[in-house]
Amino acid sequence: MEKNLTQGSIKKHYFRYLGAAFGGSMISCIYGLVDVAVVGQYQGPQGTAALSIVAPIWTILYSLGILTGSGGSVKYTYYKAQGKTDEANACFTLSLILTSVIAVVCWIGLTVFDDQLLRLFGADDILL
Repeated sequence: MEKNLTQGSIKKHYFRYLGAAFGGSMISCIYGLVDVAVVGQYQGPQGTAALSIVAPIWTILYSLGILTGSGGSVKYTYYKAQGKTDEANACFTLSLILTSVIAVVCWIGLTVFDDQLLRLFGADDILL
């Protein structure tokens, strides 16, 4: 069933989407807390420190994926709602290609500069 967002209460639509976005963010936060607790329980302070060093890198990569996915989905929906299927498909394809290029560049960067990047975020010889 398709919903027409131009009809009905804007406030109702807003809070429905806000709830979904807030819920997704809360699940990510809970995941992070549980991850730290489990790693800390089994690996001790060194494991928690290593996780804290990797967390900003993970957040940057995760954010880049959300950026390209969200931006592409907005443009895709915009064109799809206007009946411009070719433009919508082009936006989807561009978003997928951009995400893939960013992933490959990040993968190569992390592979080549792994020690320097981890030291930038505070790793010492023991953690490396």
